[in-house]
Amino acid sequence: MEIAWRKSKRLLYYQPHAKQEEFHTATTGIRAIFGGNRSGKTTCGGMEFLFHITGMYPDWYPEEMRFDGPVIGRIACKDFQKAAGGVIIPFLEEWLDPAIIKKKTRNPIGIPVKWELKNGSVFDILTYEQDTEQYEGWKGHIFWGDEPIPRDKWIATLRGLVDFRGRAWLTLTPLTQPWIYDDIYNANDPNVKVVTTDIRDNPHLSEAAIQDFERSLTPEEKEARIHGRFLHLSGLIYKEYNPNIHVIEPFQIKDHWTRYFCIDPHPRTPTACLWLAVDPQENYWIYDELWLDGMTIDQVASAIHAQEAGRLPQLRFIDPAMDKDNELAGGFNVRKELMKYGIFTSRANTDTDLGRNRIKQALMPKYSTVAGCEMPRLRIMRNCTQTNYEFTHYIWDEYARGRDDIDPKQRAKKKNDHFMDCLKYIMNADPHFMNNEDDNEPELVYKGEYSKFPTEQYKSGGQSKSYHDLVQEREPGKF
Repeated sequence: MEIAWRKSKRLLYYQPHAKQEEFHTATTGIRAIFGGNRSGKTTCGGMEFLFHITGMYPDWYPEEMRFDGPVIGRIACKDFQKAAGGVIIPFLEEWLDPAIIKKKTRNPIGIPVKWELKNGSVFDILTYEQDTEQYEGWKGHIFWGDEPIPRDKWIATLRGLVDFRGRAWLTLTPLTQPWIYDDIYNANDPNVKVVTTDIRDNPHLSEAAIQDFERSLTPEEKEARIHGRFLHLSGLIYKEYNPNIHVIEPFQIKDHWTRYFCIDPHPRTPTACLWLAVDPQENYWIYDELWLDGMTIDQVASAIHAQEAGRLPQLRFIDPAMDKDNELAGGFNVRKELMKYGIFTSRANTDTDLGRNRIKQALMPKYSTVAGCEMPRLRIMRNCTQTNYEFTHYIWDEYARGRDDIDPKQRAKKKNDHFMDCLKYIMNADPHFMNNEDDNEPELVYKGEYSKFPTEQYKSGGQSKSYHDLVQEREPGKF
C-alpha cells in the first residue's frame, strides 16, 4: 500500500500553467475553462477531478475548496468510443494509480463506466448521447463535463449536486452549444468563474507546431481551436455589431423625427414588434420593442397602441406572409384583422440580401464631422433587450466549418430571427427623415449674392424692395 501511495503522489507534482492555476484556485461552485485545442483544458479538468476523488491535494490548492472524506463524482463526455475511450480513460490510466482502485465495472463495449476507490470514493462516466433520464436521480459532490454539454443534461446534473452543495466544471473548446455562452461565459453570477486559455498558453507546445496547425484552419475555426472563443459567434451574420458602440442608454425620441414600425406575427411563437426612428442627420435609432406571447389580435393591437402612447409612426410594415386569407380558419387574415383595431400596415419588401446589406452598412462606424469621431448610423437602446440578444445569436444555419464546404448560398438559422426580420423589413423601405414642417409657414428663400440669411419673400407689386430689405431682421446677437 505504501508503494501504491508513493506512485499516486505523482498528482502532487502536477505543475499547472498560469491559466490552469487560475482555474484550480477559483473558489466558486461553478467553473469553466474555454480553451483552444491542446491548450491543456482537459488535463486541467481531469486533475481537478482526481484531487477530489483521491483526497490528495497539492499545497497550493485552496483549503476551503477541499473535501474531507470520500466523494461521489461523475464525468460526462461526448461519446463512449472516441471521447471516453480515447481521451478520458487514457487520462485516468495515466494519472490514477491502479493500486488504489478497488473495482471497475465495464459497459457492453468494454469501457469502464463505474469506478470504486479503496478510500471509499466512487464515480461514473456518462456521455451526452445518453438520454437525459440517465442524468436524473443522481446525488454527488463533483461533476466534470469535458467538451460542450447539452443544457438539459447540465441542469439535471446541477440538481444532483444540491444535496452536498457540490461543484461542477466544464472544460471545452467552444464549437457547439451556444447556451453556454449565455448561461456561463456571460453569466453575471459571483458563483461562476470562467477562464479562457489560448493554445499558446501551453508551454509544452512549440510555435512551429502551432503554426502548422493554424495553417489547416479557416479564420472562423481559429477563433475556437486556437483562441478558445465561441465558434457560434464566428458564424454570426452581423459581425459588425458591437454592444460597446451600438447599444446606448434610452432617451426620448424627438417628436419631429420620423418613426417606422414593423410587426412580425406568428401563430405558434411570440409576436415581435419593432420601432425605429430616423433623425435629421439620417441616423437610425431602434428605440422600442414588444415581444408578445399568447395574445389575441385585439390584445396585440391594444398593446401596440399603449406602447406608442399617441406617438404614431409614419410608416408601418408587416410580414407579407401575414396578409394571406387562411381558408382553414374561415378566411382569417392577420393584416386585415389588425386594421379593425387601428393598426394599418403595408406589406414589407422581403428581399433578404438587400436588407442584410443595408443593416451591415448601418452598423459600420463612419467618421462624423458633428461628433468628431467614428460613429455607426444604427444604434439600439438598451431597453430593446430582445433585439440586442438576437444581434449576438443570429447565425448561419449549419455554419460551414470546412474550407472546401463553404456554401455561397448560406441561409440564416430559423432561430433568434424575429426582430432581425423586422429590422430587415424596415431597412428594405430605405428609411429616411421626412420634414413635416407646416406647409402654411412663409417660405424662406435666399436672395442676393451677398445675403447671409434666408429671408421671407416680400410681396410688393411682385418685386422685392432694396437689398437691405431682403436680409431678414434678427435680434441683436441672434444668428
